[in-house]
Amino acid sequence: MKSTSLVLCMASTLLGATPWEILTQGAADENFAKRAQAVAAIGSIRTAQADKLVEGALSDKESAVRLAAVNALAERKSRAALPALRSALDDESAEVSFTAARALWEMGDRGARDVLKQVLAGERKQSPGFLKQQVKDARSTLRNPRKMAWMGAKEGAGFLFGPLGYGMGMVEGMTHDGSAPARALAATLLAQHKDSQTREDLEDALHDKSPLVRVAAAKALGGFADRSLLPKLQPLVDDRSEPARYMAAAAVVRIERARPALKDKAKTD
Repeated sequence: MKSTSLVLCMASTLLGATPWEILTQGAADENFAKRAQAVAAIGSIRTAQADKLVEGALSDKESAVRLAAVNALAERKSRAALPALRSALDDESAEVSFTAARALWEMGDRGARDVLKQVLAGERKQSPGFLKQQVKDARSTLRNPRKMAWMGAKEGAGFLFGPLGYGMGMVEGMTHDGSAPARALAATLLAQHKDSQTREDLEDALHDKSPLVRVAAAKALGGFADRSLLPKLQPLVDDRSEPARYMAAAAVVRIERARPALKDKAKTD
C-alpha cells in the first residue's frame, strides 16, 4: 500500500510540471540512472542553463552520470566544451576518461594523446565490461547470429550511444530487444536528412515498443524545430520509461526555443 501511495505521490508531483522542470528534477534525482538519463537529454539543449547543468554533472559521484555529461559535451564538438572535456581526462573511470580523450582527439585537441597511448599500451586498467570486454563480446557476436544486430550498434557507437548520451551498460539495461539498438541507430542516421518521409518514419518510431528507439526518435524530432510536432511529442513526456520521458521533454524545450528564432529569420528574409 505504501509503495502504491508513493507512486501516486510521484505522479502527482510531475503532473503539470513543465518539460524543463521534468528535466531538472531528473538531474537532481537520488537515483543515479535517472540523473544520467536526464543529463543525456539536457545535453541535447543548446542553452547556457543546459550547459551549466551538464558541466556540473562532471562532478557527480556516479561514473554513469559523468559519462552522460562527457558524451553530451562530445556531441557538441564545440571549442567552448574543451576545458570541461580536458578535466574529464583525469576521471577515475576508464570509460569516462577514454570517452573524453576520444572526443578531444576527434576535435583536433592532441592533449588527449597520453590517455590514448596509455590505453593502447594497456597501462590504464579498464573497468569490467569496457574495452577488454568489448573485444571479447565482439568475437562472441561474430559466432552468434542473434547478436549481429548488437554488433552493428556497437560499431556505430559514435552515432548512437554518444549522441544519446548513454554508455553500453545503460543501453543494455534499457532493452531486452536484440534488434532495438539497430533500430535506434537507424533513426539517428535517418535524422541527418530532415525530409517529410523521414519525419513520418520518426513519428511512427515514437510508438516503438523499445524505449531506446523512442529516445532516438524523440531526440531526432527535436531537431526539426517544427511546432506542429509538439502534440506528437507531448504524450511521450508521460512515457512509462524515464529515458524516453526526459528526451521527449528536451525535444519539446528545443522546439519551443527554436520557434522565435525561426520567426526572426523569416522577417529578415
